[in-house]
Amino acid sequence: DQLTSFINAKHITRLIVTMPPRHGKSELISRYFAAWYLLTYPDRRIILTSYEAESAAMWGRKARDLAEEYGPALYDLSIREDSSAANRWDISGRSGGMVTAGVGGPITGKGAHCLIIDDPIKNWEEAQSPTIREKLWDWYLSTAYTRLEPDGAVIIILTRWHEDDLAGRLLREMEHG
Repeated sequence: DQLTSFINAKHITRLIVTMPPRHGKSELISRYFAAWYLLTYPDRRIILTSYEAESAAMWGRKARDLAEEYGPALYDLSIREDSSAANRWDISGRSGGMVTAGVGGPITGKGAHCLIIDDPIKNWEEAQSPTIREKLWDWYLSTAYTRLEPDGAVIIILTRWHEDDLAGRLLREMEHG
């Protein structure tokens, strides 16, 4: 509840959530928060990414299912019938919705009021690769971050497998202004 009130009040536009695997961070943010956000702000857009497109679409599906279940009764909103795929769905009669993609996947040409990057690295082994970490950083700077609408929020959810991961680099950048 504090997370939603801080983001709602625009006090937080950059958030990094780090916990070990299986602690519910994706469930809380990629599923519940994403559904709440789009039902509360039906003219806003979310881009949700993960280490692979299938993982991102799974969370997109879970958020869509919550929006379908609770949207009509609690918010008088529904999902567009012609735009209800797990990886791309829109709010009926409004301009908001969600697009999902794997890291490095097709999000060019799309904008986000909220960019959720959920587990951008699959596991410890991938996190040990300087090549994979550099490729992720380049994607974040050149593609993902450029999709953000003015005053948009970025939420990064991950397990810290390496000190030079995306969170580590962003924290170092923050220290340097």
